[in-house]
Amino acid sequence: MKIEVHKYGRPLGHEILGVDLSTGIDETDLNQIKAVFHECGVVVLRGQHLTPDEQVSFSKRLGDLTHYMINDYLLPGYPEIFVVSNIIENGKPIGLEDAGSTWHSDMCFSENPPYGSLLYALEVPTKNGKVYGDTLFGSTQAAYDALPQSMKHRLEGLKVVNSYGRYIAGKKVAKVQTTGEKSAVLRFDMPPDIAQPLVRRHPITGRCCLYLSQGLSHEIEGLPETESKALIAELLEHMTRPEFTYRHSWRVGDLVLWDNCSAIHRATVDYALPLRRLMYRTTLAGLGRPQ
Repeated sequence: MKIEVHKYGRPLGHEILGVDLSTGIDETDLNQIKAVFHECGVVVLRGQHLTPDEQVSFSKRLGDLTHYMINDYLLPGYPEIFVVSNIIENGKPIGLEDAGSTWHSDMCFSENPPYGSLLYALEVPTKNGKVYGDTLFGSTQAAYDALPQSMKHRLEGLKVVNSYGRYIAGKKVAKVQTTGEKSAVLRFDMPPDIAQPLVRRHPITGRCCLYLSQGLSHEIEGLPETESKALIAELLEHMTRPEFTYRHSWRVGDLVLWDNCSAIHRATVDYALPLRRLMYRTTLAGLGRPQ
């Protein structure tokens, strides 16, 4: 098949046309998709018509798969697929509604974070022709490249402490203060805090990427608290400048691939039931501890 790549002058969110994954693709086309993915970190394939088996099969051709750490919302019969949704059936949510509304790299608090994810849209919240629930992506490699040399030197060897426990505790407090409601209890083992390189080398391309997440990255080892918090805030603001970001407006049939080293992302939570959102996510296993 004839593959076209549209970059639209942005560092990530390149769109690949001429691909129908439901009919299968050969190794040449697969390698071209991989090359674009490695180059920019976020790839968009629109107009797909995938069964769960087809999504899992294509995902496995990109790398080994891993299960998401929360087991509550795995698609029945497909443990590789994690359901992201706000839909309620029989009084219970069928998926995780909170898709991460702050800038983050998936599971940055784990020793071997997932390499990437694939998110497939089955239902998109729409009202009066307007689409809701966009996802924003930021290029951590383009952001690093644009740093002044003095900042690059300052960041050499620094490690950031990522903490899911402190993140969840903060969210629970905020929810109680805002709504008076307690958060639902999900079944998973709380990972311990972990120190990761603030500048991470991509395991495939070798490019340097800024590696920190809003609300999950709590401190930089060896720096005073005030300086640490100020540097984290400065870098997050830099990483999410317009020239480094892409906003994806979803359509049914979209398959978006993102790299968790060279990109960060966040969900836009601007919708609620009866507007429905249903996404199936597969997760590529990590390629080793961040270096």
